[in-house]
Amino acid sequence: MILFLLTFFCLYGGINFYFFFRARSILHFSGLLQGIILLFIILLILAPVIVRTLETMGYEHLARLVACIGYIWMALVFLFFFWSVSLELIRIVHKLIVPETGTLTLKTVTFGLSAFLAAALVIYGYIDAQHIRVKNLQITTDHVLPGDGRLRLVQISDVHVGIIIRNRRLSPLLELIRESRPDILISTGDLLDGELNNIMDDAKRFAAIKAPYGKFAILGNHEYYAGLRESMEFTREAGFELLRDDVTSAAGITIFGEDDVTGHRSGLTKKTEAFQKALAEKHDGFVLLLKHQPYIDKRANFDLQISGHTHAGQLFPFSIVTRLFFPKHYGRYELAPGKLLYVSRGAGTWGPPVRVFAPPEITVIDLIGKKQ
Repeated sequence: MILFLLTFFCLYGGINFYFFFRARSILHFSGLLQGIILLFIILLILAPVIVRTLETMGYEHLARLVACIGYIWMALVFLFFFWSVSLELIRIVHKLIVPETGTLTLKTVTFGLSAFLAAALVIYGYIDAQHIRVKNLQITTDHVLPGDGRLRLVQISDVHVGIIIRNRRLSPLLELIRESRPDILISTGDLLDGELNNIMDDAKRFAAIKAPYGKFAILGNHEYYAGLRESMEFTREAGFELLRDDVTSAAGITIFGEDDVTGHRSGLTKKTEAFQKALAEKHDGFVLLLKHQPYIDKRANFDLQISGHTHAGQLFPFSIVTRLFFPKHYGRYELAPGKLLYVSRGAGTWGPPVRVFAPPEITVIDLIGKKQ
């Protein structure tokens, strides 16, 4: 975690200073104004730390304000960096082809265009992040299912309840879940973000949603970052049965819930041989595997694995990066005959409350099998 934070702040700081020096070369600010702008950028770089400090001290409203400003700036400067580097490369190539072109004019154009595109995408992404889609899947199986042979699973993933996503911002998600009328409601991790102060009222709002055959959840990496004990308490208060390398059954299907790899790597949890052995065995009936990160264990026997974690990149062009780490980073994949994987884009946001070309979703999975 420390290595991740050091790497993040080095990269993020570098991008911010790139913006500063790029802006200074075009706008020619100096003296006191330059010092003020530089100080403001340093504060924006440190915004995640400032937010956590303010929340710890009890200044919740100020923490939320700083979080909104700091994280929206994060999206803006990342997108500016992407467009600026891309357009500068084009400018350099153009300069090689047409040497007599005015360098200063083109630099000004690429700076202005980069700033405009970044701002436009952040505005679009901020609005789009609040419009959650419903992704409908139909999966046919030869297994027997209760009642008329139909069972509806509703998957939520990567909600990231915390300093930004809470209270009114949660309402559209909760309403969509109710409207979907789940037989089984499932959370595939990162239900919580990194800040857990004063959010138990939101747990009660999740608890008010009922599912006839139960509600089940697994941990994601952010539950470990936020604090394992508090995260588990919130999840259970929200009405979910927490599966940590556990297996249970509901509505005639077997449900395996695998703990996130973050817990295994940190030593907070250990993979149990009994769980791995049970998952590798052949089972009667439909087998559902809940796994936060979309890693595939070829030894595992399941009909459907549902995962999240990737956010489908959340901010283009990060979708390119997530594909490098998770080739199966969003959507439905047939791993083998009768063996499927579905990776959700998630319903919330991490960091910037912005999604660019990776809209949020809940997943409604209708299993169609044989009647009892």
